[in-house]
Amino acid sequence: MKLNKIKLILTLIVGFAMFSCTKTEVTDPNDPKYNDLTDEPFEGPTPEIVLMVDAADKIEINPEIFGVNNDWKQVPNTSFSAFASTLNGIDYSIMRYPGGWESEFYDWETNTTPGWDSAPTNPGASFTTLKANVANFSIVIPTTTAMDKALGSTQFNTALQALKLTAEKAINKVGINEAGIIEIGNEWWLQWAGGVNRAEKLAKYTQIAMNLAEHIDQKYPDHRFKLLVNGDYTKPEEFTTMKQQFTKAYDAIDGVALHTYAGYQTDTHNMSDLESRIKACADNFNPNKQFVYLSEWMPSRDYNDRALYMEAANIIPDMIQIYARAKADAAAFWPPINTSIPGLGLTNWNYSTVFPVGQIFGELSRSYKGHALKTTSNRYHVAAALNDSQTMVVFVTGGKENTALAGVKVENFTISSIESVERYVPEDYTETNKAVAYKTEKATATLNKNNEVVFNINKEGKYQIYKIVLKGN
Repeated sequence: MKLNKIKLILTLIVGFAMFSCTKTEVTDPNDPKYNDLTDEPFEGPTPEIVLMVDAADKIEINPEIFGVNNDWKQVPNTSFSAFASTLNGIDYSIMRYPGGWESEFYDWETNTTPGWDSAPTNPGASFTTLKANVANFSIVIPTTTAMDKALGSTQFNTALQALKLTAEKAINKVGINEAGIIEIGNEWWLQWAGGVNRAEKLAKYTQIAMNLAEHIDQKYPDHRFKLLVNGDYTKPEEFTTMKQQFTKAYDAIDGVALHTYAGYQTDTHNMSDLESRIKACADNFNPNKQFVYLSEWMPSRDYNDRALYMEAANIIPDMIQIYARAKADAAAFWPPINTSIPGLGLTNWNYSTVFPVGQIFGELSRSYKGHALKTTSNRYHVAAALNDSQTMVVFVTGGKENTALAGVKVENFTISSIESVERYVPEDYTETNKAVAYKTEKATATLNKNNEVVFNINKEGKYQIYKIVLKGN
């Protein structure tokens, strides 16, 4: 009797154990009860705003788009070396000399600007000082003395002959015959030009440029420098007119120089047409020789709701993206010194502080390399470059937009990891136009299953700039 009871108890224990193992200790990973072991990728957050980057649509970035104008009026010869040293710190690539307006009055023998009503008390850098501190530069040769005379008059012809000698002198003094860029004029023909109408100004400038080009080409038949005509980028059709009026030395011109002051709040100089206009100007003059030099550019205050300092810095990546995609060969930012146009200068008056525009300029110069990728913005603006087959850098600017969860969706490049995320933020979110350098902070971003990099922008305040480095293939 006792033995039977013991057997019954043992049978019940074994049965209970078998039941327990069967119902509560399943280890098959395919059992739907264990769906947390699925091989499906982590979905990640869904962005509210999506920006697009296409790695298959790429254009080589020319490093010389990170050039800077000299400011002969604001930077004295005595402190030019310090100025050049500060610019070296932001990795600029080419300097335009002697500068803008002063180029039309500059005397290459005396390092003065006779006849210029804005001449400084202390002259700017001489070409000797320039060459001692700058390895790569472009020059502007003048046109004004002929532009102010009646076309075809004796005075015009006499002035034109003098301009030919001045051009020779400039080329010989700086030794630019080996390489470099020469602009014929500083858009002077758009100014008074003897008080004639615009069509007559253009005809006059064309005659001067054509004759100077012929003389230079004959004088330096083996030259390797680029010789450029200068015009208004907002009117590409005028380069067609110029081409039609170039009855000689047409092939001596290598391309165009443009002053691309632009912004978001303008019909005449709007950012949305900037790329197409740059391309049209070059193509209209000579589709076979399309060297493009954006020899003066900035995010104009008048076209950007008076954006200054950190606010203006938010526009720089977008403009650089446009220039690279437009296949610009070189560019030179204006103004280098803040005193010329407060809020937009790269540095302060004595070059001791690099302001936000200069900071982001330097960051782009160092990391926006390789190929410029096609991007599509949405509220925020995005610039992207493929440094090599495995490295992509993306800049996203928040501007004055309200915060949102932003996503950068990348096509034709499989992201394997987010290598780094940092952001550049105003020193004071309550005063984003303050004359101070911006701050750099570490930040975070998440990669979701849609190959999107997702992050909050402008959460702490407006005018944030994100720099994200991605690895993949």
